[in-house]
Amino acid sequence: MMLLVLAHIFLALVLFRLVNWLGEHATDFGYASTTLFEEPTESLALNFLIRALAPSVYLVALGASAVASGFPELRIGVYWIAIYYYCIRGAYIFAVNMQLLVNWYRFFRHTVVGLLAAWLAYEALILPNRSLLPDLDAAGNELWLAIIAFLYAASNRVTVSDGGGARRRNAFVKASFDRAKKSFGELIDGQIADERVKLMAYSILVYEDYCRPPTVRLLERLIFWREQVTTGVMQVSSRARLTDAESVQLGVKKLSESWLHHSEKEPYLRVKETIADYNRDDEYVWKVLDVMELVAKRAAPEFWAVYNGLYEDNTTVDGGASE
Repeated sequence: MMLLVLAHIFLALVLFRLVNWLGEHATDFGYASTTLFEEPTESLALNFLIRALAPSVYLVALGASAVASGFPELRIGVYWIAIYYYCIRGAYIFAVNMQLLVNWYRFFRHTVVGLLAAWLAYEALILPNRSLLPDLDAAGNELWLAIIAFLYAASNRVTVSDGGGARRRNAFVKASFDRAKKSFGELIDGQIADERVKLMAYSILVYEDYCRPPTVRLLERLIFWREQVTTGVMQVSSRARLTDAESVQLGVKKLSESWLHHSEKEPYLRVKETIADYNRDDEYVWKVLDVMELVAKRAAPEFWAVYNGLYEDNTTVDGGASE
């Protein structure tokens, strides 16, 4: 019994990975993934098909394979795979710290429809001991397939925009900033006096917390085997395992040194070059700049004047220590 449960959990994990892979390759066609930076216009039919009906298709394929291979008993109880799949998907959201970015109403709606569709497929198609492989003699089925394809193509042109995305992004940034301020505020204030560098430091903390949530950072520390990797909440390169506090200490030191190095540049260019020194990836620089705006506008209004000052050639918001 335990072996069967483990097998079903493994198959649910396979389904989870397949759905994620399919979603990654379907973004150009209207599939909307959870993200901090975009409010995508999603295709109604495609997203419903992938999120709610994929488990049913998967179960039918497994049932067909079991019957065709001569082991029809393996199809009994495969409905649990759908239950495990949605449990894994929900647990994953919390594990990667995405709970504030997810539209939970839509998640539960897809889950209920998905479980219902999987149950109907299990009762009507999988439990009856017959082959589920295509029957070439039943040519009339082609008409129904054509009708289904037409309905899908038509409904796939219906797009919707998740209007609550901005609210969820603001809530995520606010919660992440508050955690960073509570955990590392004294450390950051003790090392940095320039408010612009503080804004960069907090924005990098928010962005890195989004990219590498606590569970991922824990795994990085547990499987630390290379000579030099980035660890900790600020993802600082080191030859030793870094705690979050140690990474913040080294990270803000690196930012302050870079900020001094670019002291002759105009404020906005100076910020860009400082972030680029921290991580040379162009996309990283633009993402951190986006987070800086979100932090200043929504999470920490005390930084709003500082953020605006970056776009004014002669504006300085300086406490002296980082200069």
